[in-house]
Amino acid sequence: MLGVLRVVVALAGVAALTGCEAADVAPPAPERPAIESVLPTVTIELPEPDGPDPTTDGIKVATFLGDETRRFYGIGPVPEELSVIWRTAIGSGTTGGTASSSGPVTWAGTGWTGQPALVRDDGRLYLIVGGFDHDLVKIDAETGEELWAYEFDDVIKGSPTVFRMPDTGKLAVVCGSRRGFPRSIADPSIAPVRCVDFETGEELWRLTAPRSRSYSRDADSSPIMIGDTLYVAIETGHVYAVDPTTTEERDGHRWPVVKHEELLLGDERASSHGGNLVLESSPSVIGETLYLASGAGHVYGLDKDDLSVVWDYWIGSDLDGSPVTTADGHILQAVERQYIPGKGGVLKLDPSRPADEALVWFFPTENRGLADWQGGVIGSVAVNDSYGSHAQRPALACFTAIDGNLYVVSQDELDGTATGPHGEQDVPTPKLVFKEYVGGGISTPIMVDDHIIQGGYGATMNVFRIEYDATEGVDLTDAEGREWRVAVTKVASFPAGSFESTPIVWQGRIYVGSRDGYFYCLGDPDYVAPETPENP
Repeated sequence: MLGVLRVVVALAGVAALTGCEAADVAPPAPERPAIESVLPTVTIELPEPDGPDPTTDGIKVATFLGDETRRFYGIGPVPEELSVIWRTAIGSGTTGGTASSSGPVTWAGTGWTGQPALVRDDGRLYLIVGGFDHDLVKIDAETGEELWAYEFDDVIKGSPTVFRMPDTGKLAVVCGSRRGFPRSIADPSIAPVRCVDFETGEELWRLTAPRSRSYSRDADSSPIMIGDTLYVAIETGHVYAVDPTTTEERDGHRWPVVKHEELLLGDERASSHGGNLVLESSPSVIGETLYLASGAGHVYGLDKDDLSVVWDYWIGSDLDGSPVTTADGHILQAVERQYIPGKGGVLKLDPSRPADEALVWFFPTENRGLADWQGGVIGSVAVNDSYGSHAQRPALACFTAIDGNLYVVSQDELDGTATGPHGEQDVPTPKLVFKEYVGGGISTPIMVDDHIIQGGYGATMNVFRIEYDATEGVDLTDAEGREWRVAVTKVASFPAGSFESTPIVWQGRIYVGSRDGYFYCLGDPDYVAPETPENP
């Protein structure tokens, strides 16, 4: 049961509200009982406010990378001891072939992007996790107990999104999966996006997209709720603005009303991509514009009212990472090394400028063959903007690259030039703050308070501490001109299977899934979170 705020409203007549206007001419009113005894009262139940406050019920981590900014990862403290508080078996599931395997494959645990959502309900924390066993599950965050499971038709790679139904205030969960093993791509029954009730796990509706020139009908993207509209991207290239509260029955299931749609398949410059035109990234929002990165090589800006394209920055590579917005209105976009002559890495873009003038800087990473990749950055970029940058300390960005390294760079300060993804010369590049070999990976690291939490193909979950006033380090300046010396040091490591999923942090606990078949709660077992008013 969601916590509620109770608002008592007294219903009075118009004359009672306006009588003072004629007080100087109206005759004295007869005595009457006190207003409390004669006016009916109505109790309106409103949900507790959502947000990061740990003392209130509501949605705490709503979607991949937190919210529509894609730069919130939970609240600290971040543990520097990584013991297993609990672990829950996710298991394994079978899916169709990949670029390197044409037949069925079996995957275990959780994958890319795989970040859990977090909700506080009636004073207790709950996780929503999607796994390779085809199940979306609700887990008690204190004990690891599985409370319900909803079975999809295929493995779940993406991160679930929790939102409130605009009409009732009830919580719902929407998530995508691969298209449905072993269905053919033309099967009309494919519906990879499902919405379920947060309390019960019962299906509310499902959503599909028609086949397109894209070679996929999967759904890895995490939808986002803005106002009364849910924005959903599917790997066919379709973007939908959905009314999640109004549904119609079709083929024995409920389907939501689609208010607007847009098909994003690039242009003639994507001819070398074949069918790799997928939308795998999750949408982010700046002002009235929705931003999405496409496998066709574009970062699109869409008018969120009608989904028309109002901004289009072409990179040319397959783009998997989500556009991450910064506090000063920029976009950090991960770039895979594919279909481009130069290196992959990370771009900083200014969407307030025309697209052909939007490039701010490019940080290239080294080329390396790993599985189906040749280099660049597959995951998204993490920033410290929600944890003090642009106000109290220098703005940083970090990412894990296919070349094996974790990188930390300045968002604002430049240090020379680099060659761009298409061989462009003298492109500004940001100052490198820290680099360490971690085995590489496709997971997105996170930055919470003065820490970085990172996992990958080094088969460890790592915690790094950021010192902003280090004795030895890299000199940086914050937005107000204060000088800092920044250093990064590894302070904890937890060995497990490879980590493709992105973690979250909440009050001394790290929650993350692994490819070893388990979902973990890590931290210091002796740490106790501060007492809250509801739970003294």
